[in-house]
Amino acid sequence: MDDNLVFPLARTPLEVTELILGRVESRRDLVSFAAASTACKELVIPRHTEYRTLRVGHAPEIWAHLAQRPDLARNIRHVTIRGAPPLKIYSKPERYPVTLVDAVASAADESDTVIANICEALRSMEFLRSFTWIAAWSPMGPYLDFSHYYSDVFQVLKESKSLVQFKMVDKMVPGTLARPAEEEEYPLWHIGDLESLSVRQLGWWPRGLNSLLCSSPNLQTLDIRLPNDGSHVFTSCLFPQLRRLNLNSTGSSSEQEIVEFLQKHPSIEDLHWYPHNDTLRLGHGSLPNLKCLITSSGIACAVLADPTVPSRAIECVSQLSLDDSTLAILDAIDTSQLRDMRVWRYPGLESIDHLAELFPNLTHLEIPNFGIPTRQDENNNYVIDDYILTLAKFGHLEYLIDSALWAMLLIGGEASDKIATLAARCPSLQRLGYFNTQKSEYMDIVLCRERGKVSWSEEMVEKEWHRI
Repeated sequence: MDDNLVFPLARTPLEVTELILGRVESRRDLVSFAAASTACKELVIPRHTEYRTLRVGHAPEIWAHLAQRPDLARNIRHVTIRGAPPLKIYSKPERYPVTLVDAVASAADESDTVIANICEALRSMEFLRSFTWIAAWSPMGPYLDFSHYYSDVFQVLKESKSLVQFKMVDKMVPGTLARPAEEEEYPLWHIGDLESLSVRQLGWWPRGLNSLLCSSPNLQTLDIRLPNDGSHVFTSCLFPQLRRLNLNSTGSSSEQEIVEFLQKHPSIEDLHWYPHNDTLRLGHGSLPNLKCLITSSGIACAVLADPTVPSRAIECVSQLSLDDSTLAILDAIDTSQLRDMRVWRYPGLESIDHLAELFPNLTHLEIPNFGIPTRQDENNNYVIDDYILTLAKFGHLEYLIDSALWAMLLIGGEASDKIATLAARCPSLQRLGYFNTQKSEYMDIVLCRERGKVSWSEEMVEKEWHRI
């Protein structure tokens, strides 16, 4: 049967169809649409399926193509530009259009031409939602000598009417030579109306950074790194809709200002902050909507024990020291929604057994030294099976985020049998995290159960202080 007879959209004028399909955000939805019929496939592949996410390094032919085809560039929602070879923790594969690109015609373009094409392409992306720039000022970047490159790109982003997520990533690049201009009118400082902002660079002009923050009063997610004595850069701002805050402060002298900022933002649901001064405490009634708390043990316990917010629906809490007082707090509060716990230290295996009694429904658990006897356990002669038995008491555990268990499983012989025992006794367990000392990387062991056999693979992971 003719596709046109069974699918009315195929009979719609092409310009109208393009407008409709251009509003579809998800590539997955586009692929599903393409699978409906031959007519659907011809409408979306490759004109839409290849034009939602762009993740590239030095790619002059891609930018030339997008500059010449604004009708295709307009549909791109997410852009990531790498200014240097991929960093280990930001090594997602590149993604860019292929089918309609003439790679030969523009691969040898001059740098100024490429920069102009980048800006023209970005200007055409009328539905652009997120922009991430990795290692922008890296000395290995192709356009470091062209200072207008940065200001030109930032100017386009400043003028964007659709951009809501902006992220600069260069904290892992050694020897960065340049930084944003310390000028009031520099376009970076005026990129506004964002919902999500991530700027973890040190040494940025405080007045400019403050202007950048103040340009987005409706921020919902903020990831920021503050220099010593630089808390005022963001504590002077007010974000009534702030939900998630990932904060890295490099000194303790102005951390009280951060506490006051937190107390003025009851909307925060997700807080990541490790203060240098562990004696700091939030006032009673602070953060009533908090669901996830990644912080120091002192602040975590103080927040959890706050008698004025007894119904706080906490889902994740970290850096707990499982002493008797902490266990008493956990036993006394509403933890019905708690599914993710990060333990800093614990006296002995019995305290983990007690934890399993209190929270049998945990799905995520982090205990960095779990698998190695503590001082209290030195004379108990625990073996690996004892630790597996304790872990098995968390019947819903899916992810052991960090522990010493994997290293202990590999010690001695019969590693395969030990792994099979772990998989059998912890049937919900999917991942074990550990730090690979040879690679100096955090890794996940991914368990695969198939036809009664257990296999595993290893994946590099991004620790959450790098995320947003």
